[in-house]
Amino acid sequence: MNATQTGPHGTDRTADATAHPASPGAHRPPHTPQVPPPHRTAPGDHPPNTDPRAGGDPRIGWSADTPHAPALRHRRDGILPTVAAALSVRGATLTGTAARGDQPPPLHHLVQDFLDTLPSDRRDRFTGRCAEALLISRHIAAADAARSRRAARKPMTNGEARKALKQSKLTTRHIREDGDPLHGTFAPPCRACTALTSHFGIRVVETSEE
Repeated sequence: MNATQTGPHGTDRTADATAHPASPGAHRPPHTPQVPPPHRTAPGDHPPNTDPRAGGDPRIGWSADTPHAPALRHRRDGILPTVAAALSVRGATLTGTAARGDQPPPLHHLVQDFLDTLPSDRRDRFTGRCAEALLISRHIAAADAARSRRAARKPMTNGEARKALKQSKLTTRHIREDGDPLHGTFAPPCRACTALTSHFGIRVVETSEE
């Protein structure tokens, strides 16, 4: 008898080994939705929704209610760092900071004329933008505008400017971010401003008490 021989009832034995399709009413297991695996970041990748301060800008997240500025961690791209100056003339004080911008600020003609005559070894690319030059120019311009109508018929002279700046003293300070050790320290005038203060008889001091 071969492998395909039928039994006593004439049924094919191979038919019993064949799977029959399930009937429409047969029980089926419930469908389980496929859940995607959790996102895993490789070393060096940044996870989504990170803190915006992670970009390196310490200004993000600052509040006006913050009692103290945070310690220096990153340089900022605003006005800082800069230099501030104070010019005191017989009890009156002018304050200001160095100028920034594409164009140099306008100066009183006596200040501008003196700076223009300086040799190249006593000038810098920022000459005329320093806080010292701006304050000296402001004081001379105010004194020039206060001259009498008769005196104003002629341009102001260097002698009149020196008289207006008699007994004057000037000091400069580094202005830096909180935590910078240079903040508040004395900033010596540049070569051009050293010559300018000497020309108008202004005494440069390191502290306001001097």
